[in-house]
Amino acid sequence: MKNTPFNLAESVFELFSDPGLSGLPHWRIEPGEGHGLRVSQRWCLAQFEWTGKPAEGPALRMTRDFAVDCSAYDTLMISMVGPEKSVLRMEVATDRGVIHYESEPFGMLKRECYVPLEGAADIRSVTLEMWPDADGLGIGWFNWIGLQHKELVERYEAQWRRFDETWEDYLLPESYEPTFEPSYGLVVNASELAELRTKHEAWVTERGTSPFLQLADDAAKLSPENMIGEYVNFWNDTRYCRDRDYGKLLLMHGPNAAAAALLTKNKALHRLAARYAISLAMCERWDSGFICYFPGSSFEHRPFVQSLCMLETAALLDMCGEWFTDYGRQLVLRRIAEDGQGNTNFGVWKHEYIFSCNQLAWFTPGRMLGYAMLEQTMPRVKPYTELAVADLTESMEKTILPDGGFLEGPMYFAWTARQCAVSLYYYARLRNLDFASVVPECLKRSSAFAEVLESTADDVLMMLICDAMYINQESLAYLAALMPDSRWVDLFRKSLRLTGGIPDTLPAYLLSASLPETGPEPRAFVSLPEMGLMSSFRRYHGEPVKLMLMGNQAGANHTHEDKGHFVLEFAGDTYAMEPGSCDYSHPMAEILKHAQRHNMLVPVGMEERPRPQNPIPHDIKPQGTGDVTAFHASVDVTPGWDGYYRKWQRRWDSPAPNELTMTDEYELERGTGVEFYWSTLVPAAIVDGEIVLRGKRSLARIAVPEGCTARIDKLPLLGDDYRAILEQRKEMLCGNMPLIGSEQTRIAICMPGASGTLQVKVRLELV
Repeated sequence: MKNTPFNLAESVFELFSDPGLSGLPHWRIEPGEGHGLRVSQRWCLAQFEWTGKPAEGPALRMTRDFAVDCSAYDTLMISMVGPEKSVLRMEVATDRGVIHYESEPFGMLKRECYVPLEGAADIRSVTLEMWPDADGLGIGWFNWIGLQHKELVERYEAQWRRFDETWEDYLLPESYEPTFEPSYGLVVNASELAELRTKHEAWVTERGTSPFLQLADDAAKLSPENMIGEYVNFWNDTRYCRDRDYGKLLLMHGPNAAAAALLTKNKALHRLAARYAISLAMCERWDSGFICYFPGSSFEHRPFVQSLCMLETAALLDMCGEWFTDYGRQLVLRRIAEDGQGNTNFGVWKHEYIFSCNQLAWFTPGRMLGYAMLEQTMPRVKPYTELAVADLTESMEKTILPDGGFLEGPMYFAWTARQCAVSLYYYARLRNLDFASVVPECLKRSSAFAEVLESTADDVLMMLICDAMYINQESLAYLAALMPDSRWVDLFRKSLRLTGGIPDTLPAYLLSASLPETGPEPRAFVSLPEMGLMSSFRRYHGEPVKLMLMGNQAGANHTHEDKGHFVLEFAGDTYAMEPGSCDYSHPMAEILKHAQRHNMLVPVGMEERPRPQNPIPHDIKPQGTGDVTAFHASVDVTPGWDGYYRKWQRRWDSPAPNELTMTDEYELERGTGVEFYWSTLVPAAIVDGEIVLRGKRSLARIAVPEGCTARIDKLPLLGDDYRAILEQRKEMLCGNMPLIGSEQTRIAICMPGASGTLQVKVRLELV
């Protein structure tokens, strides 16, 4: 590609973020077999990784020749993510000589590095070097390389600083006295609101606050006008936005302010919510960042941001619509129609695959509520609303498996179910229909999915397999309302206990009133044969023992290198854990996928990191039986490990709830032996030849097999500083925080030999 301006002050000449335009094949990358170097083009970046620090020199060195006229600019920019504490060194060959640059050590976020061009008019080559701080696995990526004129950037950015909170012509003045009644009654109607106000007032009298007030307080601490810009951040995801836009969380806060305002009749909050809507309407593009709308590029990030902008502005037209002038309302409706529905329909028309995963449902609440608002003044919209319902129904029937499973894991399922339910909730209210009557029957099959992944740990809702970080509370409310005789009810009630006892959205608040206190007792044995999951639930002296086994349906997405992995819970603690995932902006999201982070048997004795295919294009499904006493299962885990295993078969035998033997039979194609990994959330120690794990009121003893050695590893995690970012989305986490801390405790049992049988015995005890 040519050096391409994307605004009057900046341009890009290497667009790694677009696989169709990326110049990665033209870079000369120095070999790094000795430390497992890999560089590959991914979805929206060029990723690099290494398994260890080289004995000398950089872990990565790559060079490309260019012929770039940079005379109109004064700075070279590179957008990238580096492994924590690593350093980037650059050599930029120009007509005025070679410019050398060294970055500050990288932290946890994407960063733009700026290199003064020192009067150069031509760039002739760029060399990138990555220098790790310490030994161990390192992962990072490059986004793009470009040019900037610093003075012009300041002038360009100044155009977004012309707004204030008065919004003359768009909103009524602060002197207006609102009625605090919804304009259309789609989110909540007047009679429902009166009932909720009474409940909320009693709650606040008892507790002193509520989630609604806390979230509104977060919204009031920010000025929506100060977050207006060329693009709209996709929540706290930093993959697409600029560094200068970090922290601009224009989405999420408006509806939170509106909900609290309606419940408490708070005039300032009510108008603040309307200001959030107008501020969204004033952003130039409803999209994630310039890489999604780059001149000459066909790359697009699907309508995630567009659907969110539609959803929030439409909801605010309903919840605080009386603040808008007719002109302000027409502006918002135009943005919904053109930028929202236009981009969303393009995505629906172009990408057939979105009907077979979470995405069609993901986009539909904004699509549905946006159409509902447009219908109020544009009757020709109505057929498009009906088409959106038909699209959603088709997608749900494709994505929910016959056994009730979902290929993308619990977080993506819960969000998909929430998006489906909230869309049809709005539709039912728009058409005066019964909500349950418009929900696809396939959604009600998911009660078995809830049983398999429901956690018995005191502070966890569900086992966060696949790319899971949390389980959305509103999702649980809808699922419990649709299946009041399922374990979704118990999951929702548990989420309330973890968050203080009150839902944090108005629909969830409404739905919770009619739910039973508990669902049915958990079954002793549950299998999802299509998805490939299996679980055993038993009790030992009254304490729950839960074992979940991880399989695979061929091609399942958003999954990890974890087929044959297991989770073990006992007496309210997680003894064998699932790491889940984290924000995709962080390299740890890639690391947490690795087999080495799961309870797996992994070959050792080679420079590279052994790994199976991901996704695996094979069915890997455990077979087993179980009752209230015993559980037995086995699985052939060989598929997908081409080049590493000739054979790997795993078996679980548990004749009693407190006894478990895991047997691995293996033959290697490469490697000198294997390591059996067991990660845990409880303290672990090696005592007199056995591994002892101590929970709050129980312990587990793992015998070290004869001929094997054992060690306890401390693997890096996200660190406590990540909590601050997650707190920005606390309303979505419902107490089920992802793994936060500095380390993951992993037990490694090491067995030498290219083939053999490894048997690991575990005994559970109460203390």
